Amino acid sequence: MVQCCAEYFLNLLESRKGFLMTNVLSVDNRVLLLCRFAIAAFLAVVSVADAGDGALVVVGGGPIPDQIIDRFVELGGGNGTRLVVIPTASSDNGLPTADSTIQLWSSRGVTHAIQLHTRDRSQADNEDFVNPLRNATAVWISGGQQSRLADAYVGTKVQAELVKLRNRGGVIGGTSAGAAILSGVMIVGGNPVPKIGRGLDLIPGIIVDQHFLRRSRVNRLLEAVGRHPDRMGIGIDESTAIIVQGDRAKVVGDSYVTVITKPDDRPQSMQTLRRDDAIQLPGVTRKSPKKWAIAVHGGAGTVPADASSAEEKAWRDGLQIAMRKAVAIIESGGTSMGAVDATIRILEDNEMFNAGKGAVFNSAGSHELDASVMDGRTLDGGAVAGVSTVRNPIGLARLVMNRTSHVLLSGSGAEQFATEQDVERVKNNYFSTERRRESWNRVRAHEDGAPVSRIRSARPWQYGTVGCVVLDTHGNLAAGTSTGGLTNKKFGRVGDSPILGAGTYADNDTCAVSATGTGEQFIRHAVGAQISLLMRHRRWTLKQSAEYVLKQRLNKGDGGVIAVDRDGNIEWVYTSPGMFRAAADSDGRFDVLIRDEN
Repeated sequence: MVQCCAEYFLNLLESRKGFLMTNVLSVDNRVLLLCRFAIAAFLAVVSVADAGDGALVVVGGGPIPDQIIDRFVELGGGNGTRLVVIPTASSDNGLPTADSTIQLWSSRGVTHAIQLHTRDRSQADNEDFVNPLRNATAVWISGGQQSRLADAYVGTKVQAELVKLRNRGGVIGGTSAGAAILSGVMIVGGNPVPKIGRGLDLIPGIIVDQHFLRRSRVNRLLEAVGRHPDRMGIGIDESTAIIVQGDRAKVVGDSYVTVITKPDDRPQSMQTLRRDDAIQLPGVTRKSPKKWAIAVHGGAGTVPADASSAEEKAWRDGLQIAMRKAVAIIESGGTSMGAVDATIRILEDNEMFNAGKGAVFNSAGSHELDASVMDGRTLDGGAVAGVSTVRNPIGLARLVMNRTSHVLLSGSGAEQFATEQDVERVKNNYFSTERRRESWNRVRAHEDGAPVSRIRSARPWQYGTVGCVVLDTHGNLAAGTSTGGLTNKKFGRVGDSPILGAGTYADNDTCAVSATGTGEQFIRHAVGAQISLLMRHRRWTLKQSAEYVLKQRLNKGDGGVIAVDRDGNIEWVYTSPGMFRAAADSDGRFDVLIRDEN
């Protein structure tokens, strides 16, 4: 639009040249020439602005033709390219040295190249580690195993900086595993039945498969697209690449690219592209800031009548600190899963809440902790139940998702996994507080000799649990929940918090949910999944769905949920005396509530 207006002005100026020269003595050919230069310069700026996102060079593996490498270097800035090479997909024995990396790219005309590598996620979240990405114009991700890349970088500041690099016009290239990781829904392995994981999501709406024809991977990409019909499958053969700019992908190289889609209510379709063919991609261009939304809860229930003003302030401050952490992550381009993890860790370390430090006592006088996370992009999740020495169970749940093929590990198995992953451990009494001990004694006195009921609501002093749901600026939803469970619960009891579909649920097509209250009831009614399914199949709003499940399907006093939908609408619904809760979004909302208040 701006360019059309400017070109119109140039044409008008040219056509009126005689009029100007006749009627305005100060305007001559030199003035006209200066105008043309100024407008041409303006158009050059406009063309850069209109280009939006940078480029991706996605290579199917095998020998890489010169034309692909040359195009990558050209997109990175030619001789001025500032390149970062990420070799993490390689085995430890196969990692190139920094000197060899620099020498290889120097032979391609890149005089400024450095290597960036770690297998430690905490280092991938370190400011000094990611700093080279902030000055880069190009990033190259080498081949190997894509799971190594995902384990190290997905959900970290490295991923956030890669998104920023592309948004500011840089180029990101990858071959083999380095191509697969560029997807959000990522094929990790398996053929013909694919194993699905999570990638960097730098090509929204796409599933990439590499070595496609050479390794006969048509069936597994068909299966992957069948599971995720909203995504386009792109199978890239060896020595071939697609170059993505804006919402278009162009084929370069020696072989073919196969495109698989699943149109609504129709069989999958397949299209073969060859060199110089191009195709429009779904959902690639992200030129404007996206809406984001976050909700956090610190458990169902309300402030006790005898609570001091200092205690009330501690609850409010705890929720506010956790929420500000989530907001900072999302506003800096971080992921929903990263925000969920970091936010819940803060609440787990705050003894005012029933998760981690300050967890309730079970009937044996000890602490057993449960947690889960779920990724709305892939419906993947991880959970732990009955852990007793893990300082931050939410982090262990995320490791179950990222580093195993399982969803839920419990008891001694979860503890052994924690040892293998070298997560921070504490003695069980670390979780104890006098406030929780007093509650435990009160519950034991109340329940002593009382008849056992299969379905009963928790008492106000039994409530607990923390949770977080997030819609990030990339359009992805995630949910997480962590708890010490019910006060005086039976030893070995597992509630809804580590059960995907009950206490935790996330689906990019609908919503993300975290629940708190009487876990048995949330399990019986699959609360999280039921809210999502009502939105999907009845086309109800998030508010309608949550209110129906909490108020029509459950009993009064069973608890509540926080939820955010794919459009950024935040809802909390509870039938308990109250809920500790907070919400923030990109429209400026920032609420922290600890009573039954609006």
